[in-house]
Amino acid sequence: MRTQTRGRIALGGPSGSGHTFTALAIAAGLGSSTAVIEAVHGHASQYADFFDFDVCPPLSYCSPESLVAALATCAALGYGTVVIDSFSLFWAGPGGILEQVDDAAKRGSGGGNNAGWKEVRPRERRMLDALFAYPGDVVVTLRSTMEYVLEPDEQGRKHPRRVGGKPVAREGIEYEFNFVASLDTDHTLVVNKALSPGLAGTVVHRPGREFGAQIRAWLDEGAPQSPTEPVASLIARARRPEATFDELGALMRTVRARFLEDVQIADDDGETPIDLGVYITRRGSALQATQAQDNAAYRS
Repeated sequence: MRTQTRGRIALGGPSGSGHTFTALAIAAGLGSSTAVIEAVHGHASQYADFFDFDVCPPLSYCSPESLVAALATCAALGYGTVVIDSFSLFWAGPGGILEQVDDAAKRGSGGGNNAGWKEVRPRERRMLDALFAYPGDVVVTLRSTMEYVLEPDEQGRKHPRRVGGKPVAREGIEYEFNFVASLDTDHTLVVNKALSPGLAGTVVHRPGREFGAQIRAWLDEGAPQSPTEPVASLIARARRPEATFDELGALMRTVRARFLEDVQIADDDGETPIDLGVYITRRGSALQATQAQDNAAYRS
């Protein structure tokens, strides 16, 4: 029997195709609270009058680590949908994968780009794993390379029309998502990939909330998923005074599996910010030290 699934939605298109607007429209149709992880200097904020969403502080340095941390923050705040605009910048933007590969290759003593990829590939994989582990729906926009085709007008004269080419992302990135669509400069969306026969191949001009609601209906088909423990509950477990070393170890494994180490919480003084992973590790180390002291006292 089919189980309900979470949306992993990628929207590609050239400049001017409207993928930011469309991503927000689809997110609105999905029907849950929306956060935008923005790396394009305030583009999403221009649509605040049309859709209800919150914007994470815009990222000017698009490293995979910064995206993992931003996703952890959104999960901790309980957003049901996250829009990443533009995901391409985490590949080819400042601090992105390609820039990190170049930097690693320059630092290395030999091996060129191969050595760079060896260092950076695990960071890229961790970023993708964090994206697909998000406890809600994720919509990403992908920039496309610019291509032009000649189309005849009514008099037979040919004019160039701008269309989108390959997405600016890792080769084969579309295989990672369960819904992939492309937009053209006329704001027409074509569904290139969908695991739903009813949505595959769909063509929609200026898709809006209604199209997002169709995707929601498909995602909700089947048996409910097992509920995910809220981040607030994980934080409460980390703070339990009676937590044992083994319990903290199990908690840390859960936090790592969900890529939540970077969630910021207040330290024991109630004010100083500290990462959840650092907090759990510190508590575990303190318990270990206390246990070692007790064992030494017992032996003496």
